[in-house]
Amino acid sequence: MQAHNQAQEILQAAQRHGASLAGIAPTEKVRTSPSHLAFEHMGEFTGIGSPQDPNFTADHQEIKNWPAEAKSLVVVALEHPREKPELDWWDGKQGTPGNRQLIQICKTLRRWVEDNLGLQTYPMHYYVQKGGTFLKDAAVMAGLGCIGINNQLITPEFGPRVRLRSFMIQAELPPSPILDFDPCQDCPAPCRQVCPMQAMHTPVWTAAQLGTDRIPARDGAYSRKLCNTRMEQDIQESEAAPEDQNQVKYCRKCELACIAGRRQ
Repeated sequence: MQAHNQAQEILQAAQRHGASLAGIAPTEKVRTSPSHLAFEHMGEFTGIGSPQDPNFTADHQEIKNWPAEAKSLVVVALEHPREKPELDWWDGKQGTPGNRQLIQICKTLRRWVEDNLGLQTYPMHYYVQKGGTFLKDAAVMAGLGCIGINNQLITPEFGPRVRLRSFMIQAELPPSPILDFDPCQDCPAPCRQVCPMQAMHTPVWTAAQLGTDRIPARDGAYSRKLCNTRMEQDIQESEAAPEDQNQVKYCRKCELACIAGRRQ
C-alpha cells in the first residue's frame, strides 16, 4: 500500500509542478522496449537529432549500466498546443523552450520526491546513447498513450501534441496501467497524407529486419532519411531568415494533422 500511495503522490506532484501528463513504468521493462530491441538492427544514423559524438556507441552500454537500484521510471509529458508553436523552436539555448520547461519540471519533481518521500532519484539524459531511453516507448509503458501510424506517441488528451522527458527512482513502484487506446483504427490517416516528404508512404522496415513485431509506424512505413531531409530544409530556412528570427521551426505537419485529442 505504501508503494501505491507513493506512486499516486508522485503523479499528483508532477502535475502540480507543471506536467500535463505523467506515468510510471518498470525500469526493466523499459530497458527491453521495442525501440531498444530494434535499434541495433537499424544501422548507423547521424541525421538531425542524433548526437554527433565519436564516443557514442550503438550497443547501448549506457542503458545496460543504468543504476541497478533504479527500479522505476517516471515519464513526464508537456502539452504542445497548436497555438504555441514556439515551444518547439530550436534556438540553440539548451534545445527548445518546451524542453527547458520539461527539464525544470523534472528537476523540481525529483527534488520533491527526495525531500518528501525519501526516495533516491536519477536524472536521465535526452539522448539514448548518453543514458536516456526511447521516450515514446517508455510513455506507452507508463500508460500515457500508444504509438500511432505516424510513428508518434498519441495520447487521449492531446493526441501527438506533447513533448517528453523522464527520470528514474530507486523504489519499485506500481506501474501506471497501459491504456487500451487506439485512435488509428479506421482513421483516414491525414498524418500520412499531409507529409511533404511522403515519409510514411512506403514500408521501409520489416519485423524480420528489426527482430520485433513492434516496428515503426506499425507497418514499417516510416523513413528516417526522408524525415531528416525535411529537417535539414528547416535548418536551411532558419539560416536564411533575419538574425533575430532564425530559430529552427521543424515541421509538425503530421502531428498537427492528427485528429486525436483535438479540443472541440
